[in-house]
Amino acid sequence: MLLNRLIRSKNASTVIFTYFLPLLFYTHVIVFSSKNIACNKKFQNVYSVLLRQPTNLKKRSITIPKIQNSKKNDGLRGCARIGIFTRPIDQGYSGSGHFLLEIVCHMMKLNDGSFDFTLIHYEKNDKPIYASAKELVVPRNPLAAAATVRSARFDIVHYAPLSPYTPFWGVKAKKVAMVLGAEPYLVPELYGFAHRFHAKFTKPWLAKRMDALVTVSQTSRDFLAVKYAVPAERFTVCHSGVGPAYNRLPEAEIKAPAKFGIRSPYILHLSNFSERKNPETIMRGFAEFRKSTQGQESTLVLAGRGWRNERTLALAASLGISNCVVFPGFVSEREVVELLNGALCFLFPSLAEGFGMPNIEAMACGCPVITSSVFAIPEVVGDAALLLDNPRDHLAAAKAMNSLVSDSKLRKSLVERGFKRIEAFSWNDSARSLLDLYKKMLGTVVSR
Repeated sequence: MLLNRLIRSKNASTVIFTYFLPLLFYTHVIVFSSKNIACNKKFQNVYSVLLRQPTNLKKRSITIPKIQNSKKNDGLRGCARIGIFTRPIDQGYSGSGHFLLEIVCHMMKLNDGSFDFTLIHYEKNDKPIYASAKELVVPRNPLAAAATVRSARFDIVHYAPLSPYTPFWGVKAKKVAMVLGAEPYLVPELYGFAHRFHAKFTKPWLAKRMDALVTVSQTSRDFLAVKYAVPAERFTVCHSGVGPAYNRLPEAEIKAPAKFGIRSPYILHLSNFSERKNPETIMRGFAEFRKSTQGQESTLVLAGRGWRNERTLALAASLGISNCVVFPGFVSEREVVELLNGALCFLFPSLAEGFGMPNIEAMACGCPVITSSVFAIPEVVGDAALLLDNPRDHLAAAKAMNSLVSDSKLRKSLVERGFKRIEAFSWNDSARSLLDLYKKMLGTVVSR
C-alpha cells in the first residue's frame, strides 16, 4: 500500500528515480556479490571508480587485452574502439542471442577499418565468433565489470541488452544499449514483481543515461520512447534479417519430418516454451481444427526447448490429441528450415512480440503464416500473413487453419506475398544502420 502511494506521488517518483534506484542498485550488488569483491582488494579499486579517485589498476588480477589501432580512416584518428557486450550470444541461439550474433558478424564483415571491435562477456567459451575479434572477459559483478570496461578506454560501449545490471557506472565512453522489454507492460500477468519493477523504473532510469538506444521495430521504438520518457530521436531501429539458410528446398532434402516421426500434413509451431507464446491457444485451436474434415489427419508439431512438460501433456490428453502432437525438442537451424518447408502452415499466435523473427523465417521457406495482430507483428508481416485479432481466440485460430487448407489460392497468395515481404529485412542493412549510428555518435561523416 505504501509503495503504491509513493509511486503515484509525482514528488516521490522523482525521489525514487534520482536517489532510491541508484542506492537500491548499489546495495543489491554489494550484498549479493560480496563473495566476488567485498572480501578482496578488487573492491577498493571498484570503490575508487565510484568516488572518481585514481587507482592503480595494474594490481587487479584481471587481464585486459591491449587494444591497437588499425588503418586510419578519414574523420577518425586511427580507428574507433568499440566494446560490445555479447552475453546473449553466450546464452544460446534464440531471440536476442540470434539477433546480436548476426548483427555483430555482419558489422565485422562490413567494417571499412573505421572500427576496432572488442567483444565483452563474462566467461570464456569456444564459440567461433570470439576467434574473429578481440575479447575482453569481465567480472560478473556489475561494479567490477564497469571498472574493467572503463580501464579499457573504449570510444563506444554497446550494452546488449539493457538490464538492471548494466555495468555503466563511471564508464566515460559513449554508451549505446539494445533495449528489449515491452512485454512486462503488454502482458504483466506473465511476469513477477521484479520484472515489472525493473521495466517500470530501473530500465527507464538506465535508458536516460545512454547516449543512444537500439531496438528492433518502429512499434517498439514508439512505445518505449513514451514509457521511458526518452526522445524517439535517440532510438535507432535495426530490424532482424533472414539468413541465406532460410529458403525453399527440393522435396528430397526435407528429411527432418521423417527423422522426428512426423506424419504429414502438419501444423508447425517453433519457440522455446513460455506462456508468452500462448501454448493453450495453439493446442486448443489445433484440437478444434482436428474436428473439421480438412484437419482430421493432421499433426501438430511443437518444436523447441521445454514444450514436453506436464502441463502440455495433460492439456493434450484432455483435448484428445495426445496421439497427434509431436515434441521434437531443440532443433538445429537446418532442421528448422526443413520443418518449415514441409509444414502445412506456421502457427505463431504470440501474446507479445517486439519483432517476431520466426514469422519472416517461415515466409522465406515458403510456409504460410498464421500469427497474432499484437504489438509489432503487423508492422513486420504486413499483408503476408493471416492475422488473429484476439490471440487467445482458439476458434479463430482453427478457422484460419481451415482457410489455408481449403483455399489453395489463399495459400499460394500468402506464399508469394511472404517472399516479397522478406525483401525488406536484411542483416546487412541493419548492420550498416548500426555502423552509421556509431559514426554519428563519434561525430564523423555517415556513409550512404
